[in-house]
Amino acid sequence: MGKKLPIKEQVLLAYYVQYYLENKPAVMYELHERMSENMKPAVYEIAMNDLFDQGLINGLEKIRHYDETDGQIIKPMITNEGILYINNILNIQSYASDGHKLEYVKNSLTTSGLELSIPIIEEYVNEAAAKK
Repeated sequence: MGKKLPIKEQVLLAYYVQYYLENKPAVMYELHERMSENMKPAVYEIAMNDLFDQGLINGLEKIRHYDETDGQIIKPMITNEGILYINNILNIQSYASDGHKLEYVKNSLTTSGLELSIPIIEEYVNEAAAKK
């Protein structure tokens, strides 16, 4: 039995994967929507606010003042610090080519015995690895 990756780190990992999969605002928003719909709202929001406070994710100012009617679209995005944080947890070398980062994520999760306990994030990571 592996060690479960903390929820906050699983959420950050999803944004890391998204960054290397397709770094476009519409895709960031899709991931945000998908996680919002498939995780307990409080759990997701607490994780995102923690990541934002630690400077590992940005684009959250809008979540905190979200008003459906003002047309703001939330586009959370991992920061450089967030990328380094995940590289560190998963022992991914910073010089590893971007095109191979998603393979490294998959291999590293397997070899380190780290488990993803949030089904939507596990599903997203597996889908992303299959696309590359």
